[in-house]
Amino acid sequence: MDVREAVQRRRSTRAFEPDTLRMKREEIDDLIVQACLAPSEYNLQPWRFIVVRDSEKKQVLFECTYRQEKIREAGAVIIVCGDRKGFETAPRVLSDMVAQGTVPADQAGPAAESIMRQYQDSEQAREFLALRNPCLAAMQLMLLATERGIATCPMGGFSESELRAAFHIPDHIVPVMLLAMGLPSTAAPQPPKGMRLPASEIIFHETMESSL
Repeated sequence: MDVREAVQRRRSTRAFEPDTLRMKREEIDDLIVQACLAPSEYNLQPWRFIVVRDSEKKQVLFECTYRQEKIREAGAVIIVCGDRKGFETAPRVLSDMVAQGTVPADQAGPAAESIMRQYQDSEQAREFLALRNPCLAAMQLMLLATERGIATCPMGGFSESELRAAFHIPDHIVPVMLLAMGLPSTAAPQPPKGMRLPASEIIFHETMESSL
């Protein structure tokens, strides 16, 4: 399966076949590691993942998500998070660049300090860091799962306060979305691909001025 085919096949699965797919920890970890080859700002990789497979934990998550049944049906649910303090990895990133020979050793320290100041001085920059980058990894995770015959559904319907309390998520970590994974229900066929807006409504070349 090539990338184009994976994009065409991916669906937001509404219902999963209960108890038919016990996803192994190693398989999920491998999917996440591969998904994290996604790009991120300054290669800071400010994404974090909580993998929920245990039935009792899924029941807790079920309550945090306004009792959406696919949470209990899924073989695993991944809580995709972003780290507002993700900029603190800048020294490690620059050290690696020195080792690769892409940044001179005498420039690594100042560059890391400059990157960190950019986020330390701006709450908005920290918020964007935590929200934008995990979405890139999550999309790759869905396509990788599709390639392996695993259905997925990204979910934004949850109580953040309940989720934080139940899964001990600290304040600097932002729950961005949930990603349910498993086998699609045989009783509920995969939905057809929903309509997409025409190119003329979403693509603008050079400027949006003509659309105003």
